Amino acid sequence: MAVELSIRIKGNGVRGNTMSVKTLAISFCVLVLLGCSDQSKSEGPAYGPDPTYRSISVVVPQHYDAWVETFILESVSGEIGWRAPIGIITCCWKHPSGKNAEWQAMPGLVLIKWFSFAEQQSYRALIQLENAREIEEKMKEIAPIERYGKTFDMPLNDLTFGLAPGGTVVVWIMNGAENAIEVGRYEASEIETHPEHYREITERYNRDSRDYIEKHGIPIDGW
Repeated sequence: MAVELSIRIKGNGVRGNTMSVKTLAISFCVLVLLGCSDQSKSEGPAYGPDPTYRSISVVVPQHYDAWVETFILESVSGEIGWRAPIGIITCCWKHPSGKNAEWQAMPGLVLIKWFSFAEQQSYRALIQLENAREIEEKMKEIAPIERYGKTFDMPLNDLTFGLAPGGTVVVWIMNGAENAIEVGRYEASEIETHPEHYREITERYNRDSRDYIEKHGIPIDGW
């Protein structure tokens, strides 16, 4: 026998607005299922790269560590400016695997100041990205990339700045090293340097990289 739930309307007793508990339970389940359906749509795939993701990376050649003290970006429109606390970078040339900055808009102007531990020299580069809008459009191009044992078709979603010995700055777009496309090359200026400010970190760097530097030197060209 169905159990009846009476809904009283104030002042008028019971009006025939009667709904069975069974009906309420069914309605509740339908609402829950609809909610789960909407949630599953918004969650997207359980794994794999996000095709809408964009990032800005700063990298150095391995063994030629740098401390990026200033990294300031301005959008192409000039309406948005932001900075990123990059700090110490230890790798990896032509890979989007160094330190990342938040993507707020396509940058048109970038200011970078860094200290090279191998050279004990500070550099400053004010970069006006050539053809920034064309670069932004090219970043939408799709290229296959191997991740998690699968092949994904992804846009070239990372704008990467490489800081080389001698002050060379190379800019790529990529979704991985295998698809890197160079879109700019710039030269930084040497600026006043205070190596004593970096003494402790330099000592640690020398312990890790001295043998490599003594064997291979500090190449200035060819980056």
